[in-house]
Amino acid sequence: MSALPEVSGTTATIEVTPFSLDEEAVLPLALARSWLSETELARAASFRFEIHRDRFVRGRGMMRALLARRLGIDPASLEFSLGDKGKPSLVGDPTGFNLSHSEGTAVLAIGGGGAIGVDVEGYDRRVDHAGLARRCFRDSEIAWMESFAPAERHLAFFRIWTAKEARMKASGEGFHLSPQRIELAFAEGYPVRCFEPAEPAAILRSIPLPGYGAVCAVVAFAPFEVRLGDPGVVGAGSW
Repeated sequence: MSALPEVSGTTATIEVTPFSLDEEAVLPLALARSWLSETELARAASFRFEIHRDRFVRGRGMMRALLARRLGIDPASLEFSLGDKGKPSLVGDPTGFNLSHSEGTAVLAIGGGGAIGVDVEGYDRRVDHAGLARRCFRDSEIAWMESFAPAERHLAFFRIWTAKEARMKASGEGFHLSPQRIELAFAEGYPVRCFEPAEPAAILRSIPLPGYGAVCAVVAFAPFEVRLGDPGVVGAGSW
């Protein structure tokens, strides 16, 4: 695997913390549930299957725990609001953050301020790579993906996909911003830049996640560097 390209002119740090959504040792479900708001609990209850309910509860609980650890407050005291595009933010605090998950793996990105987008995808996720690429990728991106050996082409696909999703999430547009409107540039085996949309200019970092079988990308609208965070042990004595 090629080394991750360096980013020059960085002015801020975004901490990217991967964690499991399926391990009680990461965060006990009962503790996570005790921090959630009525709205979050209602959302959890809306999932049909227990595994999805539990993953939602642990994901939201860890998001609260890691934000609270950064801010030095109680996880249950955090309040969130939704912007006009549905992107969540903290009430009364400019800290930027974004959460993504793929099956049992989640990633939380936290920055000093401003819009952040993060996306994570597992290597083993079964998708029609070629079909999705035809619908969602530019010709140059398809050519880049097909330059990989067949056994590694799924990795190239997900490196492109996570970069596009992170860009869509950073602005809060989601799929209102068509994936084909996003054009990526590549170096050393990774997407390294968003050419389009040109405004606002987006900064992109692709991040390998050793041990998680997943790829990840982060996008923000100001220069930044990435630091991998450690979820640590979140238990009843943490606060």
